Order: sequence, then C-alpha cells, then structure tokens
Amino acid sequence: MSESPNPIRPWWQQPPLWIGAVPLLLFLLLSAVDLDAAKQFTQEGQTLVSTLLGGTWQWMVVALFLIAVVLAVSPVGGLRLGGPDAKPNLKFFDWCSVLICTLLAGGGVFWSAAEPLFHYLTPSPVFADVTGKSPAAVDPALAVSFLHWGFLAWALVATTTTITFSIRAQRGEPLRPRSLLVSILPRAWVDGAIGDLADGLSVVAAVAGTVGPLGFLSLQLSDAAGQLPWLSDSAGLQSLVVVLLTAVFATSTVSGIQKGIKWLSELNVWLTITLASGLLLLGPGVWLIWHFFSGMVTYLVHLPQMALLPRNADTGSWLNWWTVFFWGWFLGYAPLMGLFTAGVSRGRSIRELVLAVGILCPLVTNVWFTLVGGTGMFLDLKGAPITDALAQQGINAAAATFLTILNQLPLSGVLIPIGLVLVVLFMCTSADSMSYAAAMVVSGRDEPPAPLRLFWALMIGSLTLALLRIGSGLGDSTSINALQAFIVITAVPVTPMILSTLWMAPRLAWLEHRRLGNASQTRQL
Repeated sequence: MSESPNPIRPWWQQPPLWIGAVPLLLFLLLSAVDLDAAKQFTQEGQTLVSTLLGGTWQWMVVALFLIAVVLAVSPVGGLRLGGPDAKPNLKFFDWCSVLICTLLAGGGVFWSAAEPLFHYLTPSPVFADVTGKSPAAVDPALAVSFLHWGFLAWALVATTTTITFSIRAQRGEPLRPRSLLVSILPRAWVDGAIGDLADGLSVVAAVAGTVGPLGFLSLQLSDAAGQLPWLSDSAGLQSLVVVLLTAVFATSTVSGIQKGIKWLSELNVWLTITLASGLLLLGPGVWLIWHFFSGMVTYLVHLPQMALLPRNADTGSWLNWWTVFFWGWFLGYAPLMGLFTAGVSRGRSIRELVLAVGILCPLVTNVWFTLVGGTGMFLDLKGAPITDALAQQGINAAAATFLTILNQLPLSGVLIPIGLVLVVLFMCTSADSMSYAAAMVVSGRDEPPAPLRLFWALMIGSLTLALLRIGSGLGDSTSINALQAFIVITAVPVTPMILSTLWMAPRLAWLEHRRLGNASQTRQL
C-alpha cells in the first residue's frame, strides 16, 4: 500500500492536516467574536442543507443497507478484507467489542435514555394517532429510536465504505477518504488538491461530530459532580472534566488499537453487560423483554414508512431535528469510521463485516435502548418524575435523564457510578478512534505515527475546552448546539463520496471475486 500521494512530506506538512484544522479553528474564532452570528450561520445552514439534501440522505441510507445485505448473501460475501491470505488481528469478541464501542455506541449510550423518552412524550408523525405519555406510545418510541440507531445507521458508517476502502488498499491506494474518488475523478485530481480537500473535509466532519457530544457530556458530568456536597458546578470543574477525559482518550489512542483502544472497548462491553443485567434484575425485566420484541416488530413493520417519511409542512421540522440530523451526523463520520473499520477488520470476510456491523451491532444497540429508555418509560408510567426535566429543558436534560432513571432503581448507589463510568468510557473510545482515524487520513498509513494521533486527540480536547468558554454563562450549551448544527453542514462535501460507494463497492467486490476465481482456475491448470 502506498504511504501517501506526497510521501516525502512529514506529517505536519501534509495539506489535509491544515484543511481539516483551519475550518474548525475559524468557526471557533467566529464563535468567540460573535456567538450570535455563529449560531445564526449554523442554524440557517442546517435548515437549508436538511431541506435540500434530506430526501437524498433518506433514500441513500436505505439503498446502502440493502446493497450491503445483498453483497453479504451473494457469492462475493466470502471475500476477505485485505486479500485472501489476510488473517484477523483481533479475536472475534475483541473485534466486535472494538466495532461496538468505537462506531456509534458512544452516541447511543448518551441518547439511550433521552431519545425513547422524547418520542414517548411527543410521538413521531408516523405515529400521529398515538397519544404521548401513554402505554400505547412505548413501542412506537422504541421503533423510532431503533430507526436512528439500528440497521440503517450502522450500515451507513461502515459497510460499503469499508469494503471500498479495503479493496482499494489491496490495489495500492492509500487508506484515506480520497481513495473513494479513484476511478471517478482523474488521477491528478485525486492525488492533488481535490484529494487533499476530500481528506481534510472528512476530518472536519468527523471531528466536529466528536467535539459537540464531548463538550455536552462535559457540561452534564460537571453538573452531576456539582451535586456532591464537597463540589460545586463551575467553569473550573467543567475544564477539569474535559482535561481528564482528554487525558484518557489521548493515552488510549497513543497506545494504539491492540492496546489502548482494545482495552477500553473490552472494559466498556463488560460494564455494559453488568449495567444491563442490573436493569433487567432490578427493573421491570419481563416488561422490558416483552417490549423489546414488540418494539422490534413495530420497527420492522413501519421501517419503510419511517425511513422514507415524506417532507411536508407537518413533518419538515421533525425530520430536520431527528432523522435528517442523525443521517447527516453519521454521514460525516462515515469516511473516517469506514477506514478505521477497514483497518481493524483485515482478514474478516465481507459477510462477517455486514453481519457484525449491519446486524449484530444494531441489535446490541436496540437492546440497550430498550433497557435504558424502556425502564424510563415504565417508571414514568408508574408516576416517577422521569420526563419532567426533558419536558422543561429539552436536549439540555439528555444526560441527566439517564442518571434520573438509575436513581429510581434499587442499588442506585452502585448503578449510578457504573453508569457514569460507562458513559465516560464510551465517549472516550469514540474520541480515541476518531483521533486514530484522523491520523490515518493525514498520514495515509494504517499505523499512523503516535505524535500525529496525539495531535488530533489534543485538538479535540482543546476545541471542546475552548467552546465551553464561549457561552453566555455557566452551563450554557449554545456553542455546543451551534457546532452540532455545523455537523450537518460539514456532511455536504462528504455526501458524493459515500454515494459513490453504492455502486463502487459492488463493482470492486465482483471484480475481485472474478479475479480470484480466474487465478484459482489458472493454478489448477
């Protein structure tokens, strides 16, 4: 595999590094000078992009999942990523742990309580005839959450994109987003400025999508810690939380996939199993199991209607805030997540990849949403004040809702620390994988230099720390919300690259399958 189109340059002189860093720093500067202007720019930009591209994203995500499934069940499903002689670097459990913890699960853990409860309070337009905050709203709320964090979402970030990256890498292309443009644009463009832009803007989208949730989580953790008698929520405590989080994921990403990222992922999985067992045994276990299956049935029956909900006066704002926002967020992640997955999935077959990323990981996520969000809905139906904060504060109460649910259960003194550690570590695994993937993009290597990995980890932490100081007051999340809107805008230049994988991944897979078949026949002769 070639190292880079410009292998002579050291990593700090690579154009994608600065193409990725400068837009984020400019946005940060604009926010510092005129927060209202930054907020207006991002909100209006998000609305415009969502309106123009939302329908395209909806159809693209559905098509991508269907193509991935067809590839898995077809004869090409047996192709090994990295070549026929490639061997997996990670055991199956370790591999699945890394995939679950570094792709979408960080956001999934954060939203697992809040999103089902949001849809339980105010049902989706698809379920407009359902009364909110009622038993009838439980399964529709879970179904919409499964839409946003289930089969379609996971397939978007790491199936056709990963397959395209892997086969391109076998043919000598660098493991960078620009490789998605090979055979689409002239070689000189791919190796030149257009390729640099593709790499840099992919980093912008992914880092923006990581900084926003990390900053918001820091606000919530600071608020939670401030409830302790010997601490108070303050700017200093918020900064300390960010520094500690950054230290954890920076150490992990510098240690590499085989050590830090793998270790954190395995710890996350075991903590998740522990907390899930606690929710089943101490909460409404039978009720949760029943509604997982009934929610899945509702999800599968209404999946086409939910995924392709048409835009009109009644659905437009809902789509922009929910489905289109999530697709834009995950779309921005797709190039870096796809190449990260290609790096850790070497030696796995296309069938294994689609099974793990497109089926197994979504099912694990759906179970988790049922356990956490379902427990919240059950307690709310029984009269506990679970949804009060969400109804009053909206998104600002997202993380606090998770703790509110745990606080209503027996042994809450044990469950709450486990829950806090789990949320923190999942966010750290997402951040360290983003740092690692960003370093891969800039260097063009599947084992990027440790200083480069550390650079992006510190960039994410520093941007988060600075953004928390921009708001008009303590705990003000205005700047974080503006950056989250910025996520949708940064997904625009990424869209053509992911769209190309809808036909490029099947084409490359079939060509590789035919090549290996011909080579086998030649050896037999």
